[in-house]
Parts: sequence; structure tokens; C-alpha cells
Amino acid sequence: MVIFRLGFGTNMKYVVILIFMLFVFEGMGQVIFHHDVYDARKQEEWSAFQKYAIPPDSEEIKDDSFDRFKSVYIIKEYRVKSTKEVLEEYYDNKLKPEGWKKEITEKGIVYTRGDLRIKIYIKIPKVTVRVLYTGEDKDI
Repeated sequence: MVIFRLGFGTNMKYVVILIFMLFVFEGMGQVIFHHDVYDARKQEEWSAFQKYAIPPDSEEIKDDSFDRFKSVYIIKEYRVKSTKEVLEEYYDNKLKPEGWKKEITEKGIVYTRGDLRIKIYIKIPKVTVRVLYTGEDKDI
């Protein structure tokens, strides 16, 4: 780095490294101090997935879900026996009365409620469903 060639000593290296580490770990501090909030968020995502996202009469064939510090990304693929029309009607009947708003995209159907999104991609005989937290951390 140019800073070190200008005659700054070894102590300056440690200061630069310390500043860098503070920037990196600032986000981690939030996770550590507010782990209960993030754990509750993850539980809310899993609950929404279990209650709304799993297609009827299906078999799970793939799980690409992963956990992050502040949320979880639930991504699963199912083999279904229903038609696209039957599945669309099923999700409408299940989600709309519960306050979920529907949006049709090029790739599939998206339902949103509050800070959660359920994305459904139907390619018979497979359906991929995703549940994501889309809100901000607000005052955390």
C-alpha cells in the first residue's frame, strides 16, 4: 500500500488492520447483540414456509436452503402430480384469504405479506418454492 511506503511505521499497519476489522465486524456485532430478533425472523420464515409454501400432494426432491446471520433462504423443489392450473388455484385459495398479495412475474408467482415473500416457480412436474425475508433491519 502507498501509506506504508510514505514512511508510516509498523504501528500504522495495525491501525489500518484494526479499522478494517471494525468495518467487517460491525455487522456481526448487530447479529450478536440482536440474535433473538434474527432467530425470531428465521422462525417466522420457516413457519410461513411450512404453512403456505409446500405444494399439495408433493414429494421434496431438492433442498438448496441456506442460513445466513440475519435470515434464512428457504429454497426447495418438489415433484407434483397436479396441473399448473390446480396449483395456482390452490395457492390463491390458501394465501389470498390470509392477506398475501399476488404478483405474476415472467418466471412465476410471487406472494407478499409484510416483510415476507413466497416465490413459486411451476414447471410441471416440478415446483420450486422460495421464502425470503425482504424487510429492513429498521432500528437494529
